[in-house]
Amino acid sequence: MSRRNHAQAHRRATGTCRDRRRPQGPRRAAWVRPLRRLHRTLDSSFRLISSTLLAADACQRRAQRRPVRASLELYEASEMLERAASRLQWVANDLAEVNACIAREPEKAANVPELLVMATARWVFLAGWLQESSDKVVALQHDILEGVQTGAIVPERVGDSRPRIVLAPRPVPIRAFLLRRQHRVVDRIAPLLRRRRRTPRPAALRVPRRSILGRAPPLSVCLL
Repeated sequence: MSRRNHAQAHRRATGTCRDRRRPQGPRRAAWVRPLRRLHRTLDSSFRLISSTLLAADACQRRAQRRPVRASLELYEASEMLERAASRLQWVANDLAEVNACIAREPEKAANVPELLVMATARWVFLAGWLQESSDKVVALQHDILEGVQTGAIVPERVGDSRPRIVLAPRPVPIRAFLLRRQHRVVDRIAPLLRRRRRTPRPAALRVPRRSILGRAPPLSVCLL
């Protein structure tokens, strides 16, 4: 764009083209975003705690056979609980933000207090569930450690942590083998003898004897 056209564009611009491309609608209330965010965080915390409880039940079943592996999985479960606890802290911050938005714009928050009460009750339930799950994981870790120290549980070797994959030989079907089997012994070993038999030499091939001087005399063979 040249300098002259650029100046004319500034003088003639009215701003109507921007309104036509992107229509301006009613502004969304400030409490909507933090409320949606805290519900997503609550869902994520619920999934983390559920996965932790499933892992703890599996570790409890295999603690006698593989205590080392069970203790490692319980350590990973405790890390998942730490992530769930940090996300519940984020939910507490979002709840405080929603309260601040309601205080700033009370005319736009008619039904928000009821939604806020429901979200707070869910947050309190997950916090209590998190504490119970944490106590269960810690108790399982303590039981495994105490069993190893007293000798009631024998730790497995590190090499035995992964199961071995053994390929069993596939047996030949007996009926098919008997149908294809030759009755006579000569017929059964004939292919082996045929493979082991040496290639016969041609009848006209004759190797001369070695002379005294170390060289063989010239050979002239007529094949007529």
